[in-house]
Amino acid sequence: MTRDDIQRIMDKVPGLNDFGIGVYDQRRKKPEEREKELAEGKRDLLKSVDACNKVCEWLRQIDKIKTINDRHSSYGLKHVAEEDIGYVTNGVFITAAIHCGYPYRIEGNSANVPFGMSEKSIKAVMRRQKSEGKKNWAV
Repeated sequence: MTRDDIQRIMDKVPGLNDFGIGVYDQRRKKPEEREKELAEGKRDLLKSVDACNKVCEWLRQIDKIKTINDRHSSYGLKHVAEEDIGYVTNGVFITAAIHCGYPYRIEGNSANVPFGMSEKSIKAVMRRQKSEGKKNWAV
């Protein structure tokens, strides 16, 4: 994944930036504050090529499914990934998952995105992590 790939995904997904979709607490901010924060988040996301590639590599263990899995959103899944690859932002996770071809759905005013990711694959990763002492997942 390259900076150009990130830019193409941001062009395709309105509001995508380092935070996720939109900006934190956007309803309480003036339009100019939202625009400034969004522009900063987009600049930060464009600098995240290495992090996006780490997530793409991690996602190889998660099977794609056609239907959207509403049990997990990008924010929760990024925490699962972080147990293996270290900190990544919600926007980085979303960008990488879109780049890797997972079906997704943008939901209203939510910063988070659900994806077509296999529940069986996600649970297998969480069980492995638990057995390695990385996280006490309830699986």
